[in-house]
Order: sequence, then structure tokens, then C-alpha cells
Amino acid sequence: MKMKKQQENSLYELNRTAELYLTQGKLEEAIIACNQALEIVPDFPPIYKTLGNIFHKMGEIDKAKEWYLKAINQQPEWAEVHANLGSLYAKEKQWQLAIKSYQEAIGIKPNLPGFYRNLGKIWQQIGKIELARDCQEQALSLEAEYPQALEYLKRGKKFLENGEIEEAIAYFQQAIKFNPSLANAYQKLGDALVEKKELHPAIKSYQQAIEQKQDLFIAHHKLGKVFQEIGELDTAIIEFKLAIEINPNSPLPYKKLGEILEKKKN
Repeated sequence: MKMKKQQENSLYELNRTAELYLTQGKLEEAIIACNQALEIVPDFPPIYKTLGNIFHKMGEIDKAKEWYLKAINQQPEWAEVHANLGSLYAKEKQWQLAIKSYQEAIGIKPNLPGFYRNLGKIWQQIGKIELARDCQEQALSLEAEYPQALEYLKRGKKFLENGEIEEAIAYFQQAIKFNPSLANAYQKLGDALVEKKELHPAIKSYQQAIEQKQDLFIAHHKLGKVFQEIGELDTAIIEFKLAIEINPNSPLPYKKLGEILEKKKN
């Protein structure tokens, strides 16, 4: 699927809007945002995953499975979607399908403790106590690395404050290695990349932060600033509006949004 960069950004923004609505429990609004994206490009896998998440939240299991399977058909190496599908199969007591889905997820991303913990619960449900114990031990082992990830994040912040950008980047990357779900590490990595003027890698880091934590206000705001700097003003507007949706009391995104609207003669 080939698309123009601006169109691709619009799709990702609609997807982030939908995910944010999902975290806020605004499910109908989330579906509307997804449908808007599908009108632009009908085969956009991130929207499939988001629709799966929405219908999962609504308890519509068959619809959720349908969208997750569409996502996997487009992107077979999507660990989180395999895991989400596994949780649906587990709800229906389709144990073998649930086991297969979680094993697929672990094969793709072997360092996420949640995958092992949930697989362990399934093994326990079907009486495979030793396999359940092995999974729980693996989850605990991976979680034991989380304090180390926080230490790397803390050191990276110090290097960033002191202007030692390369060192900061290395520490943030180590933090992510030890805890791939650490949203603040992706956000601070984005900050460091902005300092290096590596704006497109910074965009990716901020987007990864938001993937881990949809309502991370500062990541939306900083992502908007980067899009503003590279001249993608419509995309910047969407990010600043998302930041305002999350934290309407902060003056920061209002100011940046005003600058863009003034520039656009609006």
C-alpha cells in the first residue's frame, strides 16, 4: 500500500484520535474516527487493530476477532494483535487457539512479561501446572528488569539535561530494551533526537510513546511542535487538539495552535 506522506499522517492522526477516544470510553466517537480513516484508505492495518480494540471493549467478540484477523493478514508479525486475539479465544474457552495466539506473540516479542503471564493463566485453566509455572517465572524474570530500565531512563535524563545528547540517546535506548512498554523512555528519546535535529526519527519515537500511553499529553504536544517545525501544519493542528483534549488546562498547545492558525490566516 503506497500513499502520500500527508495522507499517511492523516491516517495515523485519525487512528491516534480513535485510540484516545477509546481510552476515554468514548466508543462511538472512536468508531467514527476509524470509519473516517477507512474512507481515505480501506486497507490500513492500524485502524483494523483499533477497531478490534473498540469492539473488544464493547464485548462484541466476533467483530473484534474479525478486525484483529484482518490486521494480522496485513501484518503477520504484529505481536500485540496476536495477544489480543489470544485473549478473545481465552474468553470463549477456545484454549488451543488462545495458546497458539500467545505463542505467536511471544515468538515475535519474547521480552514482554504480559504475554507470558496471560499464557500461564491459560495453561493453568487446562491443568498444565508446570507450563503455567514456567510462564509465570518468565514473566517475573522480565519484570525484574523494569527497575533497571527506570535507572537507565533516570541516567538518560541527566545526560539530556547536561547536553550530552549521544549518551542520553544510548541510555534511553537501553531503557526501552529492558522495558519495551516504557512510554516515558520513548518520549525522552524523542526529545534527545529533536536536540540533534533528527526530526523524523523523533516523530517515530513520540508516536511510539503514544502507542504505549494514548493519553500522554506531553508526547502529543511535542509531536505537534515537530510537525509544525517541518511544515506539516494540518498534522500539527491535530496533535495540538489531541493535547488539548487530554489536558485542557495547559496553555502550551493553545499557544502553538494559535501560531499555526495565524500563519494560515485563520
